[in-house]
Amino acid sequence: MYENINNVKSTEGIAEFEKQFSKPDCVLLDSEYSSMGRMIGNKACKAAGYTYYDAVFLLDLVPETGVTMEEVRTFEQKLRKNDITREEIISEPGYDRITKAFDLAIDRALAKGPCLIHDRATKEMIEARGYSCVTVLTYATDIHAKIIRAKVSPLYAGMENDEDVIAAMREEDNIRKNYHKAHSDTVWGDKDTYDLCINSETAGRDYTAELIAHVMKAD
Repeated sequence: MYENINNVKSTEGIAEFEKQFSKPDCVLLDSEYSSMGRMIGNKACKAAGYTYYDAVFLLDLVPETGVTMEEVRTFEQKLRKNDITREEIISEPGYDRITKAFDLAIDRALAKGPCLIHDRATKEMIEARGYSCVTVLTYATDIHAKIIRAKVSPLYAGMENDEDVIAAMREEDNIRKNYHKAHSDTVWGDKDTYDLCINSETAGRDYTAELIAHVMKAD
């Protein structure tokens, strides 16, 4: 039924319409491959005074574990399949060692103050530690622009066939989806499960970062 906004009763004073947003302790940023997530997250952190963490920076917090990015990359090669189950992921050699290292790193990152964590944590993990968080997903819809951005990476710079690049991007997203699957009951990339979803293709890298920074700086 059509409702004329000019005749709608004032909502002033009704709590359900006026919930106040609080600055979160942590922003969890998931990003589709080639949606510029790392650049956006880093730029948002610089604007808002948060600390940016991805796998590399998290491992820097826990050198005593001995876990290296090479070890993580080797493990993640097994997550490139689309149909791997949670049980298969958890049973993979290296899973426990890598998970414990990242869990410890997340503890230390949160203890240091407001932060953004890219692709290595879930809302359940953060809230179980007593911290507040906001979940964000960046995605992109222009496949041709995604291919161009993907080819900037040394991993795919030599690929001339666009179909090969598209397949590689899907496998990169499978890694993120499967890692998330092992740590959460939600589905990575399912827009119904995030607090904020932004098409970085439409909003652009800089404005997407600005939007996330506004969330970080909320009163």
